Amino acid sequence: MNMNRTANRNRNTRSGLSYVYVSYVSINNNGYVAVIDPTTDQIIKRISAGYNPVAMCLSPSGDKLYVADGLANMVYVYSTDTFNLIGSVPVDNKPVAILVEPSGKKVYVANYGYPCLTIFDAITLSFIGNLYSVDTMSFAISCNENSPYVYVACNEIHPTRDSTLAIRIINNGPNVALGPAGPGTIHDSTRNFLTVHPNGHTLVELGNIGALDFLSPENGLVAAAPTSSLDNTVSGIYLDNGLLFCTMREERNFLKLFNNLDIDVNSKITYDDYKEIPSYKGQDKIRTSLTQKYIGVTIQATDHPTGGLQIYDVDRGTSRFVELTSIGDLAFFSDTKAYVGGFTSVQPIDLTTARPLNPIPIGTTYFKVKNVISGYSNQT
Repeated sequence: MNMNRTANRNRNTRSGLSYVYVSYVSINNNGYVAVIDPTTDQIIKRISAGYNPVAMCLSPSGDKLYVADGLANMVYVYSTDTFNLIGSVPVDNKPVAILVEPSGKKVYVANYGYPCLTIFDAITLSFIGNLYSVDTMSFAISCNENSPYVYVACNEIHPTRDSTLAIRIINNGPNVALGPAGPGTIHDSTRNFLTVHPNGHTLVELGNIGALDFLSPENGLVAAAPTSSLDNTVSGIYLDNGLLFCTMREERNFLKLFNNLDIDVNSKITYDDYKEIPSYKGQDKIRTSLTQKYIGVTIQATDHPTGGLQIYDVDRGTSRFVELTSIGDLAFFSDTKAYVGGFTSVQPIDLTTARPLNPIPIGTTYFKVKNVISGYSNQT
């Protein structure tokens, strides 16, 4: 999940880094986005955002904020220079994920209430079209700047045939439907099971049965193979240096770490190194910091009584744990702070000391925090 630095000081902090955006909703279905300056941890703006802001993303340049409303079936687009509404785009039933592809030209919206994906122009906000699928509900999206595809995670109505759709960003060829890794493949629809190797041609599919796919711009799907190395994984992040971090199903208390897990055109799967990182049961969100120095994994209360945030230092290979009483979404600001959503507040965490700072109240008990983002990400 990459976060981009931009030069415009109006839409970012003085360091040129993105503000932190927190969506929340009131008990009477009024949606808002709070804009937090992470240099002061103060809310500098509150934006009205429909009824139920279920997903957010930023453009690669950081100039626009896209907010999907799961109740109104709309995407609202805001200028991050002024925080004013630029326009709105109707989508299909129950949007749950939204992503701008790396060139910043197209926006993809996963709709979980109807078997289609909505695509619109990121600049003009004009509707491009709905991509319909048969008996599948899309719920998560991933991409990579070196890949010509956007990958969409789908749950099929038949629960044992979850699948993935590879969509060409430039319309010069057919899309590719990737079948399940094997009979009985089931993915967790509350998390994104797709991540892309930095080489751009290898897609990693995580699940109770894991798999790798090799796709080329010219020939689409060239090779695919299941691998037991990825079995019982849930979600993951591929770093630019070739390290792949995977969270595990609830009953397992470790993370999987691969170095350069890849597949070739002959379906041969290789990796340079593998190890298990001690963790906790109840692994939830996984994110990386700006320069990919830190990996963060939120932990729901299971074998650890309170839950919290596991912070893994990629260079040192060490972990620290921050206990928290309320654990929701997760975002990083630079390599200095993490922000964990609570029920009615957001908890900043100092990454140097691994200590929680003063919580940022978002609202009263009549409000609930939904999502937390900071900077552009290539995964929903």
